[in-house]
Amino acid sequence: MRVVIVDPRPITGEVLRYVLAEAGHEVILVQSGAAVIRAVVDGGVDAVLLEAQLPDLDGWELCKELRGRRYTGPLIFVSEQGSTRAKVRAFEHGADDFIVEPYDPAELVARVGAVARRCQRADYQAMGTVLKVGDVELAIGELTVRVAGREPVLLTPTEMRLLECLMRNSQITISRETLIERTWGYDFVGESNRVDVYISRLRKKLERDPAAPEYLHTVRGVGYVFRPAPRRANVVALPSSVGVNGHVEDFIQSIG
Repeated sequence: MRVVIVDPRPITGEVLRYVLAEAGHEVILVQSGAAVIRAVVDGGVDAVLLEAQLPDLDGWELCKELRGRRYTGPLIFVSEQGSTRAKVRAFEHGADDFIVEPYDPAELVARVGAVARRCQRADYQAMGTVLKVGDVELAIGELTVRVAGREPVLLTPTEMRLLECLMRNSQITISRETLIERTWGYDFVGESNRVDVYISRLRKKLERDPAAPEYLHTVRGVGYVFRPAPRRANVVALPSSVGVNGHVEDFIQSIG
């Protein structure tokens, strides 16, 4: 697997490069976000590992930029900034995992491999697949979701896997544990509240009002359910001149 590491810190970057190279990966070490973008645009990049603080732009913005350019491979933060806020921000910008330094080399290699396998399975399953439930259409190969009457919205690969699981099981409550297994895999290592972070992101992209969801509903103490919004009936207002004096039938015929 061809891995690009972006880390401006000489020692930590070299250590990470050594760990992944020993695991059999081809590793390219760069020190700026611009260099990563060039490598991704040129093609052939299977995974990107990034530090949060970079000289030209921060890792979160780099993550968002790569997803905006439709890079669907693994994006994994490896950083000493291990706060919940830093992790949530990473996931909100499209990251697949967040590994806090200091790390165990064997665990890091395993987590990189696990994320890569999930992305590869998603790429294989996504080809030409369009899933439609109610007025919501998920174009898996295009990484977009569209609600009838609105423009398509771009998803990250993880958002797509999570929404696909919920839509394929429409009307069925899915537990957080099952969503973790279906989205991140059985070998997932991390925080269980990651599901909540991604549901919040999906609601911002899918719902008219994320605070009053029409599609992605919380089942407290259990998990989440995708329930299509009910169709709104077209109501025809009768003119005030139409009453019970024999004109109702004429009016109905005029609009029928």
